[in-house]
Amino acid sequence: MRHRAKPEWGIGTVTRVEAMVMNGTPDWRVAVRFPNAGLKTLVISAAPLERVEGDEPTGAPGAAAMADLERHADDELLGPMAQKKLREAMAELPERVTDPFKTIEQRIELTLELYRFEPTGRSLMDWAVAQTALDDPLSTFNRHELEQFFERWALERDRHLVRLLKESHGNGRDCAGMIPPPIATRLRRVRI
Repeated sequence: MRHRAKPEWGIGTVTRVEAMVMNGTPDWRVAVRFPNAGLKTLVISAAPLERVEGDEPTGAPGAAAMADLERHADDELLGPMAQKKLREAMAELPERVTDPFKTIEQRIELTLELYRFEPTGRSLMDWAVAQTALDDPLSTFNRHELEQFFERWALERDRHLVRLLKESHGNGRDCAGMIPPPIATRLRRVRI
């Protein structure tokens, strides 16, 4: 299982399921062990969980590039290309925030969720896990590299949000009210 709002937790394994009643409605409580967050007990109706099957567990922007890097790491010609592809993928935004089939409001809300990541401490590591699909990003990158990647990614996130706001304004919908004041202040400094 994957928690859609917390992809940095990784793909969890369900360890317990029990029936319950919440607000007079039947529901399920599940215990899920996530590799990067430990054991979490969640209520199905409230937690945005999704079933994950197969070998493509995360859908992180860098996951495909990481697979290429591992596959071609020893190849003299392809190794450097795979490494470059991974470095480029570190600045990519998740597909769900750029999905043109979602409404502009949905894309703005999903982009705002990305502001939970900070370039320090555990938050930086959570971002790196979500971005690379690696359990331990420090096995591939050092801390300084992750901080630099985060800076590029955060700038791309900010630019994306500014573009979404301009698009909403151009479509006759002003979504600026959706932006919390601290983020709005940050966006005033962004140049596209």
